Amino acid sequence: MPSLLTAGLVAVLAVTAAAGRSLLAAVVIVVQALFTLGGVRFSSVHAARPAAWLAFAVAAAASIWTVYDGTSGMRPVAAVLGPALVAAVAIQLLRRDGRPGLTASLTLTVAACALAVLPVAWVALRSAEGGVYAVGLGLLGVGAVGLAEGLPLSATVRRALAVLGAGGLAAGLVLVIDDVAAAVPAVSAVVVAAFTALTAVTALAAVDRIGQEAGTHDSVPVPLRVSMPIVTTAPVAYVLGRILVG
Repeated sequence: MPSLLTAGLVAVLAVTAAAGRSLLAAVVIVVQALFTLGGVRFSSVHAARPAAWLAFAVAAAASIWTVYDGTSGMRPVAAVLGPALVAAVAIQLLRRDGRPGLTASLTLTVAACALAVLPVAWVALRSAEGGVYAVGLGLLGVGAVGLAEGLPLSATVRRALAVLGAGGLAAGLVLVIDDVAAAVPAVSAVVVAAFTALTAVTALAAVDRIGQEAGTHDSVPVPLRVSMPIVTTAPVAYVLGRILVG
């Protein structure tokens, strides 16, 4: 089940985040590969394959650069997106099928690059003050959503429970673990976990919509469904973590 795979991948991210930034970046690159080569690559839009490879190359470069840079800033992401846009246009110039599908192809390429670099925020956040706690709380929200997807309830109910559960678990961690309490106020922990859970829920709803428009739930590649919640929640966790944690 994709939701359990998401929860498992979140657990691996949490363990590597506790171990160090380099290991976290390695798993983030796996997430980026799932999103691009496992998801974007199988789009029906023309030039999906080169778009996926370009997005993966840009995303992996940003992850490695962020580790090498050693700071909590997102400068590497901004630096790689500029050349990526030029490369996206160049890909369109290499097309030999005329103008039909040009807008969709260019949109897919640019969107794939922009989304693929988002998980770099997990690596950058890990370098911030109290970053290991911020990353952990953010991943807690995503993991709660992944586990809740396996409940035999309607999508609305189980996703609402996931958001509430993420906030409750975050508050519990602050109450039980002294190190977390010293780094993160209880209210801040709840906000980070609940809002990342809410973002993950929104991402899954978007994936469901893609499946509906394609005609079947199974038309969405499993790697895309697994990676999308982790990809989209990264910037939310980064912003809230920088503001509320540490």
